[in-house]
Amino acid sequence: MKKRVLLLALLCAAILVQGRSRVQKEHRKNWKDYNIPSELREGGSRRFLIGSVAPTCTYNECRGCRYKCRAEQVPVEGNDPMNSAYHYKCVCHR
Repeated sequence: MKKRVLLLALLCAAILVQGRSRVQKEHRKNWKDYNIPSELREGGSRRFLIGSVAPTCTYNECRGCRYKCRAEQVPVEGNDPMNSAYHYKCVCHR
């Protein structure tokens, strides 16, 4: 009887540990999961995703596009783009 209880406890522990590692693996995101232009992904850009993640464009935002549509960072103030805040706008690409 004690052996069965011990075996059952070990089996339950193994299932719990294995399930926990699967959740952690699924939580990690890859660059491809984000809607980010390749120019920004490769680094070197000081403005790269300041405090947020680029959103995915909705159907209504891309309705007029013939080809690709993706979110891009646009400066809030056009006068000083390097030091101004940014918001995202969906832009059509060819």
